[in-house]
Amino acid sequence: MRIIFVLTYPSHHGVADTDEWLRWDNRDKRMPGILTEMGVDSELWALAPAPLDTVAALDGVAPCPIRLFAPSNPAAKTRDQVSDTMIAAARADPADLFVLVGSNGGAGFDLFDRVLRPERRRFAVIIGGDYWSRIVPHAAFVFPETSVQEAKLTRPGWRFWRRSVPAVRMQRLPKTIDTNRFAPMATEKRYDVIATSRLSPYKKFDEIAALGETMRVAVIGDGPQAAELRRRFPQVTWLGHVPNGQVPAMLAQARLFFHAGRRDYFPRAIPEAMACGLPVVAFDDRIGTDVIPPDCGLLVGDGDYRRRVAALLADPDQFDAMGSAARAHAVATHGRRSSEAACRKLIEVAG
Repeated sequence: MRIIFVLTYPSHHGVADTDEWLRWDNRDKRMPGILTEMGVDSELWALAPAPLDTVAALDGVAPCPIRLFAPSNPAAKTRDQVSDTMIAAARADPADLFVLVGSNGGAGFDLFDRVLRPERRRFAVIIGGDYWSRIVPHAAFVFPETSVQEAKLTRPGWRFWRRSVPAVRMQRLPKTIDTNRFAPMATEKRYDVIATSRLSPYKKFDEIAALGETMRVAVIGDGPQAAELRRRFPQVTWLGHVPNGQVPAMLAQARLFFHAGRRDYFPRAIPEAMACGLPVVAFDDRIGTDVIPPDCGLLVGDGDYRRRVAALLADPDQFDAMGSAARAHAVATHGRRSSEAACRKLIEVAG
C-alpha cells in the first residue's frame, strides 16, 4: 500500500527558509512516519523554492521520504503556486491514496483538476484553516479539526449549493505537538500577554493593541504589515520572526496566550501555548470548547475580552489551575502520536 501526503500550500508559505521548515516537528511529517511503522509506503510532497529529495527523521517515529518540487509559477502568490513537475510525478505514481493537507491551496486545486478528478484517483483531505472548498465534497474521506468545521460540512445551511459531507466520511484529527519541547519553563515573565501571528492584511490586531494599553503585550511573527503595525501600535512589543525551535522559550516569558484571529478554527499556536502551561484566550465566534476547554482558558466576546483577561491575570489561583489543565490537555490530546487513529483510518480508506 502506498499513501502520499501533499501540502496544498508551499513549504515557503509560512517560512522562507527550507532548512527551518525541514526542522519543524509537526503532524505533516509525523503522519507519514507513523504509516511507515504500520507497513505503508508513505511520502510527503510539497512545493519549495528549489527541488530536493530528503528524509524526515523525527524522534519517536519512523523516517519517511520528503520530495520538494519547485513551483512552475514562482512569481505568483504562494497560495496560488503550482508545480508541473509534481503533476508529472503524481501521474506516474501508483499511489493508492493521496492526502491533501489543506483544502484550498493552489497546489491542491491543480492536483485535483489535472490528476485526481480526471483519473478518478482516490484522495482524502485534511482540513487546516478554511473548512470548505470545491475539492472537499469529492474526497473519499475528510479530517476536520473541530466540531464547528464538522457542523458546517454536514449542514451547509443557507449555502445550499455546497454539497454536504456525510458524518460517516469524517473523523476528527487532533493537532500534533512535541510536548517534550513545548513544555513549561521557569523564567522571568516579561509579558502579561503573548500572541503568535503572521503580520498580514488578513489578520486583525486592534484587540491585541487595546490590551497593550494597560498590559505588557508581545506578538511573535513577521509579515508584510510588520512596519505598519509597529508604527500604528507602539504599545505592543513586536518580536518579529522567531524560529520554531525558539518559540517555547519565548512563550515561557508570558503569563497567558491570546489568539485574536477571526479566520482560524484551530491554529496550531493554541495547543503549543497550552503545552507550555499557558492559559489561552480566544474569541468565541470561531473557536469552540473542543479547542479550548473551559478549564484551560477563556472564550470571550468583543464586549468583555479586556475585562475578562484582566480578571484572569488578577486571580492567581484560577490562573495557575488553567495553566496546569492546559498542559495536561495538550499532552493527553495533541501529543506526538495523536494522529495514530487517523493513520489507521487512512489505511482503511486506501484499501
